[in-house]
Amino acid sequence: MLKAGLLPSPTISALSSSLAASKNKIDTQTFVELRTDIPHVRIYFSVDGTKPDPFQVFKTGHVSTFLYRGAFRLGPGRRTVKAIAVTTDGLRESNITTKYFDVNDMYSEAYQEDTENNESFNQSNLSPERTPPLNKKKKPYHNTDHRRSTSANQARNDIDRNQWDDGYNVQSTIEGAISPVNYAGTQINIWGTPGGNMTDGLMHLADSSKNYGYMTEQMLERLQPSRNLPIAPPKITDVSQEDDFWDRKPTAFSSGNGNWKKTLEHLFLNIYNYVKDEPELREIFGWKKFGRIEMAQLTDKGGYYQIITRFKKPLGEQTTYEEPAPVKKPPPKRRPPKRIRTPPDSERESIPPRDVTPPPTPPPPPPVSNKHDESMHEEHTDRTPRIYVEETVQQGTLVPFAEFNVERDCENLRKAMKGLGTDEDMLVHILGNRSSEQRVKIRDQYKNMFGRDLHNDIKGDTSGNFGKVLKNLLYGPVEYDCHELRRAIRGAGTDEEALIEILASRSNTRIKAINNLYQQLFNRTLEKDIVGDTSGHLKKLLVTLAQGDRPETNEVNEDQAENDAKTLYEAGEKKWGTDESKFVEIIASRSNAQLKAVCEAYGHYSKKDIEAAIKSETSGNLCRSLLAIVRVMRNRPGFFAQQLKKALKGVGTDEDELNRVVISRCEVDMIQIKEEYETLMKRSLEKHVQSDTSGSYRKILMELLKDPSQRNQSAGNAKYENVALPGYEQPAIYKEDTIQQGTMKAASNFDAGRDADALRKAMKGLGTDEQTIINILGNRNTDQRLQIKKAFKDKLGRDLVHDLKSETSGNFSKLLERLMMDPVELDCFELKQAVKGLGTDEETLIEILASRSNERLKAIVATYPQSYGKPLEKDVKSDTSGDFRRLLVSLMQGNRPETTEVNVEKAKEDAQALIDAGQAKFGTDEARFNVLFCDRSDPQLRAIFNEFAKLTGKSVEETVKSETSGDLQKGIIAIIRCVRSRPVFFAEQLRKAMKGAGTKESTLNRIIITRSEIDLVQIKAAFNQQFNRELERDVSAETSGDYKKLLLEILKDPSQRN
Repeated sequence: MLKAGLLPSPTISALSSSLAASKNKIDTQTFVELRTDIPHVRIYFSVDGTKPDPFQVFKTGHVSTFLYRGAFRLGPGRRTVKAIAVTTDGLRESNITTKYFDVNDMYSEAYQEDTENNESFNQSNLSPERTPPLNKKKKPYHNTDHRRSTSANQARNDIDRNQWDDGYNVQSTIEGAISPVNYAGTQINIWGTPGGNMTDGLMHLADSSKNYGYMTEQMLERLQPSRNLPIAPPKITDVSQEDDFWDRKPTAFSSGNGNWKKTLEHLFLNIYNYVKDEPELREIFGWKKFGRIEMAQLTDKGGYYQIITRFKKPLGEQTTYEEPAPVKKPPPKRRPPKRIRTPPDSERESIPPRDVTPPPTPPPPPPVSNKHDESMHEEHTDRTPRIYVEETVQQGTLVPFAEFNVERDCENLRKAMKGLGTDEDMLVHILGNRSSEQRVKIRDQYKNMFGRDLHNDIKGDTSGNFGKVLKNLLYGPVEYDCHELRRAIRGAGTDEEALIEILASRSNTRIKAINNLYQQLFNRTLEKDIVGDTSGHLKKLLVTLAQGDRPETNEVNEDQAENDAKTLYEAGEKKWGTDESKFVEIIASRSNAQLKAVCEAYGHYSKKDIEAAIKSETSGNLCRSLLAIVRVMRNRPGFFAQQLKKALKGVGTDEDELNRVVISRCEVDMIQIKEEYETLMKRSLEKHVQSDTSGSYRKILMELLKDPSQRNQSAGNAKYENVALPGYEQPAIYKEDTIQQGTMKAASNFDAGRDADALRKAMKGLGTDEQTIINILGNRNTDQRLQIKKAFKDKLGRDLVHDLKSETSGNFSKLLERLMMDPVELDCFELKQAVKGLGTDEETLIEILASRSNERLKAIVATYPQSYGKPLEKDVKSDTSGDFRRLLVSLMQGNRPETTEVNVEKAKEDAQALIDAGQAKFGTDEARFNVLFCDRSDPQLRAIFNEFAKLTGKSVEETVKSETSGDLQKGIIAIIRCVRSRPVFFAEQLRKAMKGAGTKESTLNRIIITRSEIDLVQIKAAFNQQFNRELERDVSAETSGDYKKLLLEILKDPSQRN
């Protein structure tokens, strides 16, 4: 977890050449710079007032956090810039810096008048060598080119821009496109020139010594000397209202007529659509690293064009390649000419637009043989059409479980439902994290192992919507669709919504598989059931869809599309009444690609969109069916997002619809559905499901909706699992003497005799100088304090501890007494106090015996009888009983293994043993818990905790709390917390000591003294992280007087002592 405040915050400043300019009032041509003096950090910023998120997950259509690469400009209006610095390793970050800017549009009339009034003042403050060339005043201009950002046009054509402005290293206006970036990763400005350095320090510009890379070098070679030549200003429109470049619909053919830029746009959009629809090709493109272009060739092949490009590969990835011998194939049969195009796809992901810089002039291309051309043509003609099949879309939230073990899962499911009560969390963890194929294997293996039907066992041990989801999860995808269709038809009434959704959204392959399996399961045909429960045009439409014979091709016949669009218009809007049969015939029998063309062509005849026309010309279930087909064709994830909206919106929840969409799409495209839902509803799907459901039903749905990245993280409760501290790594073998991260350090220029004299003087005569005692004993480590104690006896013949107790009182006196003991002596003293007299302080026994190393425990056991004349084990046994006594006796032996080796297989066995001893057993085998936690090394126990969380979906602390109680529970929890993180354990102990009414001073004294030279720095950080509070502030609030002063002196950081 990142810790704010560990780095200095970055600064935000406006780079204005005017000395009279306000720090917060700037114009649209003023650059804003972010700076930090710390090396090896990155700066992230936002301009919309949101908190910059260095680990922001990209979501469709919206990016709020930007990586700072150079100075940038802001759009007009009131802007809030927030910035944060993060180390390159991602472990530390700064606090957030916020600055507000009032940005004036320098092209507005009001701004021009203000500029004229201040012109003389600005000119007087410029040195002669910095005075920019005079420009003639021109009228405000407007830009109509939607492909370029307002800022870019302003930078190129700004009449007030001077010759010094061209040196800026810019990131471009945040409201518009990003400036070009060269191959060295640095920004280049609008003119393509590298920045320079201003002499008077008014503006911080780019370092001219940077390597600007290939792109900048080529641009500089072709660049004329820098001049502010007037450029005809284009008109400016509100480019924020224009469509994103990648969201445009490509035309059937490029414009030609010498307009090469429009032609490139057409090529880019068609390539984007083509690659986006090919999962395999998209995967290949996503992982390849393309360098600069080395060669491009365009060849007219008669019936088509062929473009061959060659891109450089990065060093280290270059391999040898031998041209394969061309395979001769018979010439393809001639087909009648068709107007073929790649259809636009509205189901596209939002990709940030990129500025396209023309490549350098390529060298003359090598001659290409005709055989190679023929093989390229054959490869293109043999390409498999892009056809939607559920199995090829792998963008679901539920992925196969990596460590799947069918026998183990069956055993855990049986144990979860066996006996009294049911462990619903175990059911959720297993069935909510296994793919459909894995769940079917569990269902079948469960029958083989126990001779029982898993469906029946779940039905008998669960109820309501939770039971329905679990039973449906045991079906395969096709089998589940069959059961949903049967449920929609069976009994009184028909669930037309379910019929429409399934038949309109499934592929031909899936629908044919549904028909075959439906007849096997229910001994009747799907078509016969549909005919018996529907009527009219809806029946005709559903029967047509149920055949699974819709064309699957990406070829588009433009002439047919025009005819179909005209037919639909004449059958609907143009006609009095509606000929529904035409709508059914065309919409249900065209391929998706052809139907897209029909919908586009419909706009040539009507001002309405095809969906609006369907709504106005049809009604009821027929209308919903036609709309479903069109919406699935246009945006399949968007269609299911709409279905979820209907299921969750309003009073009550349609659980059948919710279950069907979540279960059937969680392994197909649920990631895209969640994005579409958030765009549609302005809230996440998880939050809506969480607010509309409850109990175990909510848990299983949330588990299915969980992102794959979250499934790869460690399982269990984050409250117990997330104990990592920045800059601190839990030692594999814990020893007190090897950890030197305490607040107390040895004092420099130490003189024991001088300190002894000062202490005697502070306590001699009337009154006591408590401040001197605090200054000395609160700033000496244990070894130095013991030397002072000896010098006090040798030099003055007096007992320092006796003098301190006689001259002070209360908690201040107790704290001083403990400071004069060595660590082992202090632990023995605290253990004796815990068992002394009536009652026993079990928490002290647990804290010391569970947190000390083997070496320290053996020293305690050896020292205790010398001080108190009785073995520690005998005292502990006389004051405790049962499993708790056995746990403490086991711990005080100091025989836990100290090794860094981890046996993963043994960890899995021990994790299963914990399950068998606890939640899988009627009652709890506490003895098994004792053996495991007292006879495993720290690294081995961490591996056991990890495997336990994988098996159960819960942290081991949760199971211990549910299966044990009293002092035994506290003891085992203390061991677990110390193994996970000792600083977090002691932070929790300190919080308990000060929380609520009263303060437990003995715990406070013990932890602060014993950890002051070991890990008190990390304990303070853990206290802040866990409770969002400062330890010093809590101590100050809960204590008073000299006692408080001495505690705060011990808690002081080493840097403050110097």
